[in-house]
Amino acid sequence: MGQLDLQTTIADDVHSYLLGDELLLFSQRARAMFRLNPSAALIWFCCEEGLNHRAIIAELRQTFNLPISQAEKDVNAVLTEWETRGLLGQDKEILAPLAEAQDELPSMREVPAPPSVVNEYQRERRYQMLGTVFRVRFSAPGLESVAQSVLAHLAAPDNQAFDVTLDVQQDSLGCFLFCNGELVDHCTSEEELAPLLHGRALLNAYSRTDCLTAIHAAAVSNGDTCIVFPASSGSGKSTLTAALIASGFQYCTDELVLLKHHTHTIQAAPAGIGIKSGAWPVLQSFHPVLEALPIFLRQDAKRVRYLLPPKHLLANDTAQCYPVQSLVFPSYQPEQPTSLARISPADALCRLTEAGYDMEGGLDAERVAELVDWIGGISCYELHVHDLHEAVSRVEDLLERTSPGYAEHEGPD
Repeated sequence: MGQLDLQTTIADDVHSYLLGDELLLFSQRARAMFRLNPSAALIWFCCEEGLNHRAIIAELRQTFNLPISQAEKDVNAVLTEWETRGLLGQDKEILAPLAEAQDELPSMREVPAPPSVVNEYQRERRYQMLGTVFRVRFSAPGLESVAQSVLAHLAAPDNQAFDVTLDVQQDSLGCFLFCNGELVDHCTSEEELAPLLHGRALLNAYSRTDCLTAIHAAAVSNGDTCIVFPASSGSGKSTLTAALIASGFQYCTDELVLLKHHTHTIQAAPAGIGIKSGAWPVLQSFHPVLEALPIFLRQDAKRVRYLLPPKHLLANDTAQCYPVQSLVFPSYQPEQPTSLARISPADALCRLTEAGYDMEGGLDAERVAELVDWIGGISCYELHVHDLHEAVSRVEDLLERTSPGYAEHEGPD
């Protein structure tokens, strides 16, 4: 039997989904998603039908009016790539795993042991996010102001029952962070402490919340519905979010969007907005208070200030869930004019996984099917941001602020 008579088999763990007029593949082993162009989609359908190489080449040649040499070259290239990526019936190295949200969430790294353990703490505060109440205790009075810089907008009554205890101990080696008595993180200075508290509080609150997936994204609302901005670090997502809340939108989150099972609504996780140094001048007209905020240092060596949204612009983070009107993928494009363009749901789903996500138990075929069903029913866009004022105007056009929850803007906070 010649090479052209061979039949290509599809790996058992690979599932295909038709989204609009585009085809997506999901590999269970790799937890990876692949978007196929029209010619590759045709080849995949041929493989599903059990056609051999000769028949696939003939189908491709006839459908796209290609010379036989080009059709044969295209089919061989596609099948070779699929073999490499583990999509066909042989065990091959699996490439291109899905990205996971990293930004400011705590990462796995070695934490040194403190010289001693504090038994009594001088200060205590309580905060609430996603229904989780944190008791935060400090071994030194000065540490309390650091926590307030990132968590003050989430303050809870001192007598409220708590779910999680975060203890901050300071000694000659720096600051040590304990969660429910277990050492979880360390930094060498107070300058690095705020990002650790920010990330640890967000992670603990999220881990106690039931959801389909947590997407690395921001979200703003008009009180009734919301727009979600999935994006990787460096896209300008935080800068855009800060400009939007200065323009009157309610703030939902800047880090994790929690997408609920079945209803596909989102729950707000309103951690403080970490604004990196490059965006400080750009946001000065939106938030004059920014230049007076303390500067902290993240683990990735980025200098940040934390912008805390005013209480009247905070979405209700314990009771209300918001339907998603649109997905908007922002990117800072200093050399291009600000523009908003529609993208396909398949493109949006691939971009969403590239932006990062977290899902208990990992992504599987059932959850991908639910995500496909959800994203197929909402509008998706890419937003190139050059001018922040114009970008805000484009978002306003998408999300009309007619709800009673919308606060008329009278000037920067």
